[in-house]
Amino acid sequence: MRAVFDSRWIYERPSGIGVYAREMMARLPRLLPEIDFVFLFSDGALEQRHMAPLAGLRNVQPLRFARGPLSPGSQLRLPTLLRELRPALFHTPNYMMPFLAFPDLPGRVVKCIVNIHDVIPLVVEGYAPSSRTSRFRGVFRFCLAQSVRRADAVITGSDASRRDMIAALALGTREAAKIQVVYDGAGGRLGELAHDPVKTDPATPRMLLYVGRMDPYKNVHGLVEAFAQARRRVAFPLRLVVCGPADDRYPEARLVAERLGVADDVRFTGFVPDEELARLYASADLLVHPSRYEGFGLQLVEAMKCGLPVCCTDGGSQPEIAGDAAVVVKAADSLAMAEAIADILGCPAKQERMKAAGLARARNFGWDVCAERTAALYRTLVKP
Repeated sequence: MRAVFDSRWIYERPSGIGVYAREMMARLPRLLPEIDFVFLFSDGALEQRHMAPLAGLRNVQPLRFARGPLSPGSQLRLPTLLRELRPALFHTPNYMMPFLAFPDLPGRVVKCIVNIHDVIPLVVEGYAPSSRTSRFRGVFRFCLAQSVRRADAVITGSDASRRDMIAALALGTREAAKIQVVYDGAGGRLGELAHDPVKTDPATPRMLLYVGRMDPYKNVHGLVEAFAQARRRVAFPLRLVVCGPADDRYPEARLVAERLGVADDVRFTGFVPDEELARLYASADLLVHPSRYEGFGLQLVEAMKCGLPVCCTDGGSQPEIAGDAAVVVKAADSLAMAEAIADILGCPAKQERMKAAGLARARNFGWDVCAERTAALYRTLVKP
């Protein structure tokens, strides 16, 4: 029995979707030895890199498919490839599937699993105005609705994301029943690092860390405002590290830092490899996540797993994922975030409590558990 997994969503600089795809690749073939996996790649170097950890497994095979997952050519040519491969199941780790290969007809032989991680473009106004999904919002909505309609199962990363998907797409009972909540994991790419001790010396700078993109809905400019206010509330030096790929379309955070006179204390790292990201998690004093919405919030769990206290907002899934281990403030409220930053960093005992609570909370989110639940879904859909 064969399954085709669309690994083309793993890019040179993987986002959360790429991390998810990579972690599933590493685990599903071992959990499902009765299934022969075909992994689609459009890049030869990425194929070699991500197939290397699977060396020695007899039930894995890479296959080069030159078209990108969002290209019209993929929609036209991938159905032909699937007819030739004759898999029992096709799994795409993002919302785009080859629609022509999966007509909405009863008794269809090939099953399909689609991951829809969130519906942010449909529920957050002005989330990223320069993005393709923002410019073609109607097309995005249509593709999401078609994916839910044609897939046999839809995986999403939180109850909040499932509720918003049902509401935003006005799904009926049949489509809503397909949506399965499977929490993402964390830690696979970070290794096991002990967090630095909590700082108590008033002369030692404290470091705030943000991990993520610069899209407006992430509200990084609001974080810079909160940072500037928090600096006036604490008795020690304060620094902010913004870790994520640079995006010239959204310069607001840098402009705010310059306007408020804090640019010298705000460092924009750009994209960093996993090893450097792990070191930042281990050496920072507080992860601050000002996002107006998250479908899961991978960085929250990664930080907690590294023993780093977390302050986030109530946008989307963040309260669900963070539980009682983080301080949660109202989204887009820079003053509330500044007060929370000062309160947390001004109390070493509170940081110690948050560190312990975060480590305990993070145990609920593991890639092994995520893969096991996904493998169970495979077995539900296809029988040997």
